[in-house]
Amino acid sequence: MKSGKLYGVGIGPGDPRYLTLRAADVLRSADVIFTVISRNASSSVSRSVVESLRPRGEIRLQMFSMSRDRATREAQVQANADAIIDELRAGRDCAFATLGDAMTYSTFGYVLDRIRKAIPGVEVEIVPGVTSFATLAAKAETVLVENGEQLRVIPSFRSDMAESLDFPKGSTTILLKTYRSRAALLDRLAREENVEVLYGEHLAMEGQTLLTDPDAIRERPEEYLSLIMVKKQ
Repeated sequence: MKSGKLYGVGIGPGDPRYLTLRAADVLRSADVIFTVISRNASSSVSRSVVESLRPRGEIRLQMFSMSRDRATREAQVQANADAIIDELRAGRDCAFATLGDAMTYSTFGYVLDRIRKAIPGVEVEIVPGVTSFATLAAKAETVLVENGEQLRVIPSFRSDMAESLDFPKGSTTILLKTYRSRAALLDRLAREENVEVLYGEHLAMEGQTLLTDPDAIRERPEEYLSLIMVKKQ
């Protein structure tokens, strides 16, 4: 039996209106749609986006471990990949819906590697999505980068990185997953000259918050769906 086709679908920041036409077509027509939830979340944003399309296929929810133990994380990824592999081998087309872009700091990349090893030659289509940092710049009406400016993305900022992290002149630095180490970052930025700080959470969703005042940023509770932009003039 010919295996099904695998789609990696970036669904953007969480508002269904930010889906591309191609993403909507794929999610409506796939036989099985896999969506993601983190262990600490009470609901799945990606699942709610998919459900808004009223897809014909079955929606499956997958949890990805946030454990610091690598073996635990990899075991969870493998279990999720195996679930997708079973459906593909049964001839069903599968879509993996992920927030942001499917190939930018996405859990899809981890399962894709394992699926390709398990089913050599599997047909794959990647549907790009709007990233969180593109959404942040748009919502704040702030230029992300222009002319010769550099764009840098730090995928997971930790407190112990604060002293070693530099902010080059003429650069924009995006810092993801800062919700647990935000104070250390703001302490570091307080000693930096000519920087502009922009904080965003729940972008393009209910509860969207945009802040530029460091003191106001400090007061925000921990929020997984948040990020910080630092522009150095």
